[in-house]
Amino acid sequence: MRVLIAGCGDVGNVLATALMQDGHFVYGLKRNTSTLPEGVQPVKADLLNPATLTDLPGDIGWLVFMPTPASRDQAAYEAIFIQGWKNLWGALKEVPSRTLLVSSTAVYGEANGGIVNEETRPDPAGFNGKVLLEMEQLAGRCTKNLVVVRISGIYGPDRERLIRLAASDNLEVQQVPPYYTNRIHRDDAAAVLKHLLEIDEPEALYLASDDQPAPRYEVIQWLANEQGCVSPKGLTDENASRGKRVSNQRLRESGFSLSYPDFRSGYAAVMELRQQK
Repeated sequence: MRVLIAGCGDVGNVLATALMQDGHFVYGLKRNTSTLPEGVQPVKADLLNPATLTDLPGDIGWLVFMPTPASRDQAAYEAIFIQGWKNLWGALKEVPSRTLLVSSTAVYGEANGGIVNEETRPDPAGFNGKVLLEMEQLAGRCTKNLVVVRISGIYGPDRERLIRLAASDNLEVQQVPPYYTNRIHRDDAAAVLKHLLEIDEPEALYLASDDQPAPRYEVIQWLANEQGCVSPKGLTDENASRGKRVSNQRLRESGFSLSYPDFRSGYAAVMELRQQK
């Protein structure tokens, strides 16, 4: 299959490499194509500049839309996820047989520690979730062959913010009530996308996260201890948000298995890789 990955960053690079190993022909679209893996056909283009999208490759069977905003503000999100989608879709020579749209679990507004799944009504509180939900709705009006993947927090090589935070001095973290967080290793995130491209008759929506939502304090305490650092001070605030717990049941029932089913196995692999550098 000929695959176009629009916004081929670190997750896209892992996905592209895995797809090529299965015999697919992969195009990687981004402004700076020098970071694409060997074998990926570069498409040097800017999703915000329609003039650079006039010569896209034809016969694209699968499209993966996963760009990154230039900054974490509403204008940047609207630019890349709304206008960027419109520009790309308008430039395609034909409708792909499957389009994979990468969204986020930020579209959910749950803040009391409840479980969210594909049946949960989106109710985003932040601008990021609102823009991503608008992107999902826009893409759904463009094609019936759409699979939306709402991914939780991605960590992995070069995504090590929490590891560094856990090593900080005098760190204070909400402990009571627990604030639940959800995450997925970069390699598992890429594997999810590959799985949902290749399976027959996927559902229209999947949540991608590991098997064990965990209290943020528990995650940071474990990371601190693994680095030989002092545990953070636990704070109590009965009025604080408790976050949400993301269920990956539909994804698992589709036949997908995680390489890193919880934060301990995933972060252990990341820290082992750090030590080898």
